[in-house]
Amino acid sequence: MAKLQVRIGESSDAQPNLGWDTIWSPWGGCGDWAIAGADEPQNRGGLRAKAALHTAVIIQLFTDRRIEDDHPLRYLVQGDDPRGWWGDGVDVRADLHETELGSLLWVFERAPLTEEIRQWVERLALEALQPLIDQGAAAKIKAQAVAQFALNRCDLAVQIYGRDGARVYDQRFEDIWRQSVTSPAPPDFNHLPSGIA
Repeated sequence: MAKLQVRIGESSDAQPNLGWDTIWSPWGGCGDWAIAGADEPQNRGGLRAKAALHTAVIIQLFTDRRIEDDHPLRYLVQGDDPRGWWGDGVDVRADLHETELGSLLWVFERAPLTEEIRQWVERLALEALQPLIDQGAAAKIKAQAVAQFALNRCDLAVQIYGRDGARVYDQRFEDIWRQSVTSPAPPDFNHLPSGIA
């Protein structure tokens, strides 16, 4: 049986941040971890750990938060599964400004894209990212949902600002919502059969 050994250098060099980076795959609707590169000599063979803020944003936005029975968007959920992360039932510390993990963006999987839904996307994104402010990782967060109604597509732009007012994070998440998670991307208009205007 092989043994796993984790080695951290015992020099005066900075120790690695072991909050592993999550890489978001929009078309797959999932995240994954990356292997550490050569620029992380103390973390060779480990998981990359260089983008803690980006990872926190991805986890907060794209982890399915449990929806309450009385939530105004509950009508969009098919079936009885409110989703949510099991750990929220075990350890959420209000004294550390912790809240349930994730967002309710998942409820829009089968919703028609309307202006009201676009506004909800912004509101739910800001709600999901609020713990970053409460815990002191950010001073201000902005989120803009941009809907392309003809393409049935909604993109989300997120900017995070530090205490000095400088923007420390600026990311656009493309196609965060589709008519159905399992539906293919819409066809390119250049590939429509001839004779269709």
